[in-house]
Amino acid sequence: MMTSTEQVQVSGTNPKRLGSRAGSNNSGMESSIFKFKNVNFVAGKGDKQKHLLQDVSGTVKFGRVLAVMGPSGAGKTTLISALTLDAHYGTPSGAVTLNGVALTDKLFKRHCYVVKQHDKHWPYLTCRETLQYAAELYQVADRSNIPAVVEETIQKMGLAVCADTRCARLSGGQARRLSIGMALLKQPTVLFLDEPTSGLDAAAADNIMQEIVRVAKDERLIIMCSIHQPSSKVYQGFDQLMILSRGREAYSGDLIDAPPYFESIGAPVPSQMNPAEHYLDLVNSDFSSEEEVVKLLDTWEERAPNQQSSHGPANNDEGQDGVTGGLRRNFFDDLQIMFRRHFKLIIRDPVLYVGRMVMILISNLVFAFVYWNARDYLQSQVPNKHFINIWFVAVASNMGVVAVYALNDEFKSILRETKNGGLNPFAYVVAKSIMVVPVLWVMSIFALAIPGLLVQDQPKDVFLQASLLWTVIMFCFECLAECLSVWVEDQIFGMLQFMNFWFMCFLFSGNFIESTILYYPFELFYHILPFSYYIRSCTYLNLHDATWDQCTGGPAIGQAICVESGDPTEVLDSLSNIYGVVDSEDHVARDMLVIFGIGMIFKILYVVGVWVKTSKVATIKSN
Repeated sequence: MMTSTEQVQVSGTNPKRLGSRAGSNNSGMESSIFKFKNVNFVAGKGDKQKHLLQDVSGTVKFGRVLAVMGPSGAGKTTLISALTLDAHYGTPSGAVTLNGVALTDKLFKRHCYVVKQHDKHWPYLTCRETLQYAAELYQVADRSNIPAVVEETIQKMGLAVCADTRCARLSGGQARRLSIGMALLKQPTVLFLDEPTSGLDAAAADNIMQEIVRVAKDERLIIMCSIHQPSSKVYQGFDQLMILSRGREAYSGDLIDAPPYFESIGAPVPSQMNPAEHYLDLVNSDFSSEEEVVKLLDTWEERAPNQQSSHGPANNDEGQDGVTGGLRRNFFDDLQIMFRRHFKLIIRDPVLYVGRMVMILISNLVFAFVYWNARDYLQSQVPNKHFINIWFVAVASNMGVVAVYALNDEFKSILRETKNGGLNPFAYVVAKSIMVVPVLWVMSIFALAIPGLLVQDQPKDVFLQASLLWTVIMFCFECLAECLSVWVEDQIFGMLQFMNFWFMCFLFSGNFIESTILYYPFELFYHILPFSYYIRSCTYLNLHDATWDQCTGGPAIGQAICVESGDPTEVLDSLSNIYGVVDSEDHVARDMLVIFGIGMIFKILYVVGVWVKTSKVATIKSN
């Protein structure tokens, strides 16, 4: 709930439009008609099949607002999901058209917008920045006029008090108003709002709905919203009303026709009572008997008139036929916006990259000091020098599990933007893929510079190669995190799968058991997982050119290696007798290429996942 200082201040006047806007007023869609007829929705199969919607129909014309009301479980959200081609949990059927053209995903992205019940914003962007990027993506005005358009939206949505507050710190009501503000920026032909007043107090809800009604009239938009229990003031602002119960219509028509209809069936609205509350009581089995609710639904089914509105502007103008091409998106415009936005998010997000850099530095410093006595190039310390390199990457790569969680959350925002036609998802994929490589290289500096060079006295002349090798294997795990974030919807389960992969990498690295004594198919894991390639090359880089102490008389008690010549090649060969993954030959370039190839497999799976998920549409089947 919001305090009085958060309440929306809305002007009832129509402000001067700024720049070249992309709304229905200048898209050739200003006299549109949205129709849906005999919409059904069936979930489950066999004995568990359930009809969530049954023959729901309606017509909404330009400049009008249709409110869909009903008790919990009535089918309001299901109807919105079906009409927005987003009901993936069952089978929708019926006919849905815009100006006589069947609604498709392409048509939806060009001319429609849906605000979901649960708000999802970029947590580390401010309200102003969120609206700024949305305005750029929707090309709502000339570039120079966008700040003025954004400021206008901030004022209209009552967001001035939190304009420069990060979205993670917004109240529920502020987040809701930001979502609606983004929708109004696009100025779609059809705007769907699922519970637009959710999280708002009475005063804020009234003002928001006044703004929505004003926009519908002034911009000639079609607005359809589900709403649970509106106040009397909010209710009176609607043009049309649909009452649902048990997935069926109890009434659908103009708001002013509702009282005469209910009076005609013996259920008049009591004086001094909010009509919305009265209608909801009638169709709610918690307040009316099952028989009375079913009778009410059957009565409307028998007496329902033609789904044509008899009031408002549509009475004088039946509307247009066909749709315009709409706004044509430019991939490179989206790409440069993604670069700017996600560079800012990378800098600000304390978890995804910056926080990991700090934690990797701390953990690797701990290992570096634990292995302090291994810093000298003594043959007795060769195994320890081998293991310090393993620890420097093992814990760091394991921290990639947080990326699964963060990227899963991020992808949900990308899905929302793609759904509403605000973004080409592959612009996001390309921008993030390019930016993440230098970020991971910087992360390698945190991982290896102080712990490796300064504390462990590792050779400086191979630091660049070592850091690139570390970057490549972290790229591999980052691509895995991206892949899981898209394909596995449950964040926790995705994180568990990441941990399983990491553990398998550790187990089948060739460091604990040689690949030659593994039974098939376990031996296969040694070749297709990246740790063995990293360990082999990292150990080679740090030990192959070192100057070792002389060792005579054989190894001392507890000492594994004693090469009399101290020759680095012979030291590595001796170490390979203990750890089969070690090799005295230079495989660095090839190993980096193999690790990169494994990462690219995950990257390809990630790109395919983005394509599948962003292209997924719940097509409405014809009855």
